Amino acid sequence: MAFKKRRIFDLRQVQAQQLATTTASRRKSNLHHSHPQNPSHPKHRFHQIGEWFTENMRNYCQTTSLHGFAYITKQEISRRERWFWLVVVILAIITSIVLVVVSWYWSQETPTVTVIESSHFPTWNIPFPAVTICNFNKISKAKALTLLDQMRLPVGVNQTELHNLFNLTLLPVDSLISNTSLQIYDRILTLNNVTLYGLSQQLSPDCIDMISSCIWKGINTRCDSLFQRIETMEGQCCTFNYFGGVKNNFPEKIAYQVPKRPYRVTGCGYPTGLSVLLNPMVTDYYGTFFSGYGFRLLLHDAYNFPDENSETKVVTATRESFVRINPESTYATNDIRKMDISLRNCLFGSERSMHGLRRYSFNNCMFECRVRMAVDLCGCIPPYVYNNGSYKVCGVLETNCMIRSKRLFSHALANLNFSLSIVRETDSFPCGCLPDCQSNHYVSESTTGRLDMSYFANRPTFSNATDRILLHVFFSDLMSTRYRTDIFQNWLSALASFGGLLGLIMGFSIVTAFEFIYFLTFRPIFNYINRD
Repeated sequence: MAFKKRRIFDLRQVQAQQLATTTASRRKSNLHHSHPQNPSHPKHRFHQIGEWFTENMRNYCQTTSLHGFAYITKQEISRRERWFWLVVVILAIITSIVLVVVSWYWSQETPTVTVIESSHFPTWNIPFPAVTICNFNKISKAKALTLLDQMRLPVGVNQTELHNLFNLTLLPVDSLISNTSLQIYDRILTLNNVTLYGLSQQLSPDCIDMISSCIWKGINTRCDSLFQRIETMEGQCCTFNYFGGVKNNFPEKIAYQVPKRPYRVTGCGYPTGLSVLLNPMVTDYYGTFFSGYGFRLLLHDAYNFPDENSETKVVTATRESFVRINPESTYATNDIRKMDISLRNCLFGSERSMHGLRRYSFNNCMFECRVRMAVDLCGCIPPYVYNNGSYKVCGVLETNCMIRSKRLFSHALANLNFSLSIVRETDSFPCGCLPDCQSNHYVSESTTGRLDMSYFANRPTFSNATDRILLHVFFSDLMSTRYRTDIFQNWLSALASFGGLLGLIMGFSIVTAFEFIYFLTFRPIFNYINRD
């Protein structure tokens, strides 16, 4: 069988194809040379950059997990639908930015926040409060009668003027006194070489007479080792567990027994606290502002000066009073201490020195502010105000000025004598006094009943209890509430807040941010490397 011959390729056909290819190449080369393009031309370069950015953004939108971006470049949907999704994505971006800015503004507006850390904080970690006891009677009758006989009188002055001078130690009084009477009182004091402050100390009842017996944590204790005498807004008072002053007023022979820090208790109930038998000394009443017989009880922090901000209770004669204390403690974290004072808007006890008190607190700062205002007004401070010796104590001739300055010590905001609406608009705290970063607050409630005299029948410690007052001050529970002051947002909470807002609206995450950087930087580099 014979096979038909077939040509594998036609030489003439191959030559014709080569000739056509050469002709086309020459035409293209001539066209290129006739219209040269400068690759460094700005318009051409910007066009290339725009194409490159558009291509990479298209690839990013098609692969990213951000909500709605894939619909912008999706070819299966209409152009109008793509424009709709573009508007939706732009609105989502704007909304996310606005919410993040608002969250940041709130964190700057309120940089700190106080929250309840625990409602079962042990009370033995909280110092026992200071207990300040002030007798209704400010002048001892026995001491007044003794001084009436001992003090010398100038010529032409009778004992009635001396009696009125004694009543002057009850400052603050309500009505102004004539200058003639003040000059007579000054002559009496000058003749006897005594000041108005010294006279008030001589006339005040003694703590050892007012406080008959003391029991601290179930143990009979000497009252003079627990109570010291201090000057307060109520006059001469007796205070327990007070460490606010730079120096104490305990007798030197027992000063070594006084602890360096406030007392604490390890239990609850009146057997674990302070129990005292008070003697109102009914027969010794000479000058008082009250119509009854008893004491005013002030409960406050051990480092705070006792004033009108203290928890106040009244105990009267022939009564047994139980004062239950529910303490609350607030502390600040180390992050708060590291913050600038202008941001945290509070002060720690050791960050500002006080003029006459040991530790800074808002109450102490406000008290010293009132003292400075009284000094500016009168050039001296009243004798019933605590003084560390650096201020001049007002004498008799400054009595009327002291009466006018009484408003400073009886108002919460002494330097803001305006309406409430104006006070609310005040940006700064008065006298530059900032709140406490750490503090202890003692909320109290009392129960009073008639004192059962048979209770003292077999108790020699509490003998002669007629007209006496039995007072118990104690913690009501083993557990208390503790608050924590912390920064509103640290870096971790800020990251969680911003990430939550961006993730809720756009599905944003750190990986998506890295994807955006990847498509603009790493991917073009990899494409350039792998082009061959």
